[in-house]
Amino acid sequence: MVHNVARRIPCAACGKPSKGFLFRHKELGIPICSRKCEYEYLKNLSSGSQEHAKVVQFLDNRIRKYKQRNRIGWGLSGIGVILLLLGFLIPDVYTFIAGGIIVLLSALATRHFEDVMRKLTIKRKRLAI
Repeated sequence: MVHNVARRIPCAACGKPSKGFLFRHKELGIPICSRKCEYEYLKNLSSGSQEHAKVVQFLDNRIRKYKQRNRIGWGLSGIGVILLLLGFLIPDVYTFIAGGIIVLLSALATRHFEDVMRKLTIKRKRLAI
């Protein structure tokens, strides 16, 4: 029987074997073993280095992606409001319920995306200092 053994790479902050990555994204290629090591790595990252530019660019791309998702959520929310009004003006229960569900789900999604953007922006500002 063959076991799929994950290759452990030394942590960038402490040197312990790790299979985790910075911000939990393998695409960055920076192995980190814990949140504490993630904090230490970012704290000790010099602002002119290639790694710093790579991390900042990654955070900028993630913020941009979540801003786009947030806009889509607001657009869906507007469509849901239109469906709510149509369901109210033209007495159709199904249109009204569909509009209500769309508004509810898109409002929850936009709240989530705004929270993620806020956290990413805080990390980005911390790196810029």
